[in-house]
Amino acid sequence: MDFKLFAGSLRDLQGGVVLSISSAIMGPQVFEKALSCVNNLRLQEGLDVVRGHTFYVVDIQDGGHWDWTRGEPPKTNPAYYLRFCKSFSRMGGALNYVQCDNVTFLHHLYRRLTSS
Repeated sequence: MDFKLFAGSLRDLQGGVVLSISSAIMGPQVFEKALSCVNNLRLQEGLDVVRGHTFYVVDIQDGGHWDWTRGEPPKTNPAYYLRFCKSFSRMGGALNYVQCDNVTFLHHLYRRLTSS
């Protein structure tokens, strides 16, 4: 039931934003499967796959200083080995990697969202 609800929320992700905060394994894998299901259903209905969304991966580790909007990094760059970033980058959206302490990021995000 949880997966069905989550996947249903992705149906209209077109142009949306996805935050992945400190989830290097489960988050990207569940998201990848859910988006795949949604896209398969959309194709069966004659609709295009979900596009135009943006991912923000927030993690405390060094992301290899790679600009993921340029595609996947070469094997010589440490970012090449960030499997979760490669998963997100292959899902049709733009990927941005933010190196930051997760608690600090969430506090700043909360302040920005509640200050307007």
